[in-house]
Amino acid sequence: MTTALRRTAVVGGTLIAAMAIGAPWAIADDVDEVLDRARESTYTATRLTVSVWGNQTQVIRERVEHSNGAEMIRIDETWSMVGNGRAIELGDAPQGVAFVTDTRPISTNRYVTGSTEPCRHMRRDCSLIPILEGGTLRAQMVVDERTGAPLITYVYDGQGRLYRTSSLSDFAPHRMYEWSKDPSAVPLEIVMHGESDALADSVAGYVLGDVFPGPAGAGSVQAYYSDGLFSYSLFVMPAATVVAGFEDADTLVSGSSLYSMVHTARDVRVQWSSGGERYVMMGDLPPDHLEAVLAELPQPEKRSMFARLWAKLFG
Repeated sequence: MTTALRRTAVVGGTLIAAMAIGAPWAIADDVDEVLDRARESTYTATRLTVSVWGNQTQVIRERVEHSNGAEMIRIDETWSMVGNGRAIELGDAPQGVAFVTDTRPISTNRYVTGSTEPCRHMRRDCSLIPILEGGTLRAQMVVDERTGAPLITYVYDGQGRLYRTSSLSDFAPHRMYEWSKDPSAVPLEIVMHGESDALADSVAGYVLGDVFPGPAGAGSVQAYYSDGLFSYSLFVMPAATVVAGFEDADTLVSGSSLYSMVHTARDVRVQWSSGGERYVMMGDLPPDHLEAVLAELPQPEKRSMFARLWAKLFG
């Protein structure tokens, strides 16, 4: 993996978090209000995220300091910061990326809230808020009444099966200690907003929010899409680009196509080649949304005999 592409792996994973925390997406009014309060809430907690794809379960536990649309995250002894268009690693050699965005307002009626019910969690007054996509339950959030923080978030697939759970424990409605380093002193790589005529304005209900020059040289782009609740980054690079992190990838069969896929607790990452270009997609989409998006993007190159056999046996 080249040095330039190392930013692809790091930024691709963090951009989603960095922009999703502070993204000004306007959905149905009630949903927008819930997400705005969650973004602006202040708290310290341990966050456990569990995601299930097929027979694979991925788990991540992290310490979180959340405030004003940004998070400081500690995994073991490693700190990072995401939010407000920035992604910073606070290690022995602190480094970061700042995205100069030109995000346009996005309005969608894809999600609405259902009947909200009062509840108690961790001895705190909360509301259980269902989020519906059409007649399908897409998510449920246990929201702390005082702070607006989502103490538990459940995400469901198109069949109503639980796909991802994110829950907070050791919750305190304030910051408990100072961050290990001053993020303002970290040298930042500045990535300016870009443009591309080749990118669709909308893909399966996900709207193009912003475009940045990609890390793989001329003609490489990174696009950010969201539907207000979920989001993904799409990287378009030269076909010869080698992307790290897919060495032990699984095979995803979607429609009649095969993709390389890595599933983590936070997101899913997909790679394929088409038309002389390499595509990498990283996002927190549920499985049925992922398949719908992939169906509208350029399809992988014609499958080999092995690929057709795989699809016949397992697809």
